[in-house]
Amino acid sequence: MPSVQERDRAWKMTAVRIPWDELAESPKKAEQLFDLLMHAEYGDRVRTINGAGGDGGCDAWFEDIRRAVEFKSWTKLGNSQRAQASRSLKRASENDIASWVLVAPVHPTPKDWEWFDGLKARYRDSIDLQFLEVRWLEAKLAKYPGIVRFIMSSTHQEVVDLLRELHQEQAAMTGGVPDLLKRLTVLNTRADELSPVWGVDFASRGGRNEVSIRLQEDIPPQHIKVHLDVSDDPTGSAVTGAVTAALHYGSGAVIEPGRITRVENEAISALNLPWQQVAMVLPDQRVTAGFPRAATLRALAQDGTRGRPLRLTLRYATEGSRGMYVHGADSTGMLRIRLRVDRPGQLEAGTNIGVLLQYGPTDTQHAAAVDPEALLRTVNVLDSLDHAPGMALTLGTEQIDLDAGLREPTGHFAPIARALQDFIFVRDELDIALPLPAYWSAHDERNIALLAGLLRGDEVTMPLNSTVCHQISTADEARLYIDLLEGGHGGRIDFEMVGLSLPIGDVQVPVEPLYVAFSLARIANATEVAEAITAKDSAIPVDIRPAPDSTVIGRRTPFPHPGGTSPVT
Repeated sequence: MPSVQERDRAWKMTAVRIPWDELAESPKKAEQLFDLLMHAEYGDRVRTINGAGGDGGCDAWFEDIRRAVEFKSWTKLGNSQRAQASRSLKRASENDIASWVLVAPVHPTPKDWEWFDGLKARYRDSIDLQFLEVRWLEAKLAKYPGIVRFIMSSTHQEVVDLLRELHQEQAAMTGGVPDLLKRLTVLNTRADELSPVWGVDFASRGGRNEVSIRLQEDIPPQHIKVHLDVSDDPTGSAVTGAVTAALHYGSGAVIEPGRITRVENEAISALNLPWQQVAMVLPDQRVTAGFPRAATLRALAQDGTRGRPLRLTLRYATEGSRGMYVHGADSTGMLRIRLRVDRPGQLEAGTNIGVLLQYGPTDTQHAAAVDPEALLRTVNVLDSLDHAPGMALTLGTEQIDLDAGLREPTGHFAPIARALQDFIFVRDELDIALPLPAYWSAHDERNIALLAGLLRGDEVTMPLNSTVCHQISTADEARLYIDLLEGGHGGRIDFEMVGLSLPIGDVQVPVEPLYVAFSLARIANATEVAEAITAKDSAIPVDIRPAPDSTVIGRRTPFPHPGGTSPVT
């Protein structure tokens, strides 16, 4: 297999022959060739523009001379092509440009030049126009034979061939998984020879072959710009954030196939990969020298007073182009800490503290027997940090004051602290083995608050608006209920509820005794009760429910009743 350098020399020894008609049928490939050529020729002076969603008549822009360049992959200028070019020029002219250049691999005829001269005459008072045709393109590309090789054949074709070879090996595989793994190792080794910077791995998932690219070890620093397809996707912002953090702070990321549209990097451009099948692995740039390291974080008041310490162990850092993330955990292991430290001179210079509260060592694991008292102490410290105007970070004997700036408290931690206080009270008062929920659901928080209130002897608002009290009555009692609850403005009724339990996680906690009062009651089966009274039935079922505007109150002792009457049971 000839080397990349040998192929470049072979291309330089031959005339540049580019199948423009073939490229015209693949506009994306032609646009990539144009993009590479513009950057190779003009470097940072030019900015190329992704035309997805419309480019405004401009595929490349020169800020210093306000020049817009529009590239078309046409090989002829018919009426349709001329109309498209005219529309592109009209869109570009709506911006502040000094000149507009049309680039297309066309062998222009006299009529083509006549048409373009007409355009120049129309805009001669405002914009300078220029047409660069196929001879200009081929003369420029002759200086960069590698670009043509990358676009039309060689490395790109080899990657595609390797994918096809993987498919064929899978179809003909007779030795089972060991043969496939052995073959994948051979393919990966061959692919790694294609680039000294990027390694290429092959995989098959869901019947689809994929390429996964990764940075090789011990390579010089790379400038990488990743273009992602995240439009109209609810997860798009998360993908963009993860890739940005990976490049700026070395945190690592995996970009799934179908997300990448283009990667601007000289070494990876040589591979010219089939992006729709490509995943990218950006490993975290981990720094372990000097770790682990003890630290404390305290709330810092405006008068300089420091709050209670949150004791930390800083375990490692990741480093990127803009700064680093320092990762650690609190002394209980229930809280993860991440500090962002920007390099001096960055636009957002400074140190930022981010905290993630979790009950176990990973996002998918939590400890069922976490000490809630320890968690409560941690959450109370977090609440003080949340409301403090600043923070103080201590590393050994060094103290660093961190100004929180104009920041509104989130208020996230106080409700967690209240729920934890109720949880501890319920667990200790009932002496039950109650697991701490992995995530505070709305039902868990509500039920814990209800149980704690009842156990403290409070009257609590109960979520029992659909509850029906079933009462077997005599005809006289049923008539009294009708007169009281249906004939007038309604009335209050109290009763004892039997057999109620409230779930906390997977544990059903019995609530007995429980007395409930409807501030305004109604009869659910009023029609049936009236018919039973008329029929002079001896036992009449009366179903009583709270009225739509009723308040439902619960307590563990009977409600006081005038005359000592008992509540309904």
